[in-house]
Amino acid sequence: MTAGACTMLLAGVNGASLYAVVDAGLGRAPSWAGVLYAVQGAGSVATGLAAGTLLRRLGERGFAAWGCALFGLGVAARALPGDALVLAGSLLIGAGLPCVLIAALTAVQRETPADRLGVTAGRVHTLLYAPNAVALVAGAGLVAVTDHRVLLALTGAAALGCAAVPARGRGVRSGGEAEEVPRR
Repeated sequence: MTAGACTMLLAGVNGASLYAVVDAGLGRAPSWAGVLYAVQGAGSVATGLAAGTLLRRLGERGFAAWGCALFGLGVAARALPGDALVLAGSLLIGAGLPCVLIAALTAVQRETPADRLGVTAGRVHTLLYAPNAVALVAGAGLVAVTDHRVLLALTGAAALGCAAVPARGRGVRSGGEAEEVPRR
């Protein structure tokens, strides 16, 4: 949950900087944001199609760690000049974010007793998504006073740091092999 909340907080800062990337970074019209979002969506769809297999192979913590890392690399790539790098960053962001959310919500479903699942899931959704809303506001302010490249580089680095949170916990054996994820 910690990695998920951290990643969603950073996703808010990333989202607030999108138009600075399009305008100041790429010199494109605002409509180019739609292209970046479409590529990000393609990354999310690809992850969604592979999520079951990846979750079984990596375990929840490993899947979350990979998601944080992909997201962080994608955000950092958006700080670099050039359409190809920014498009690749969008693809990585789209691929990484679902990993973290799927891992967190799978853990909730697996670890929570059935009679507490509704309340617990509601609270977890709040813990995961509230930081994003707060960071969108804060990120908009930061974009106004900070070069978007610096902001994105720092945000990407912070996301890579978030990847260490689930990677250090139980769920991933020292050899990188995932523990078995029980099925309900």
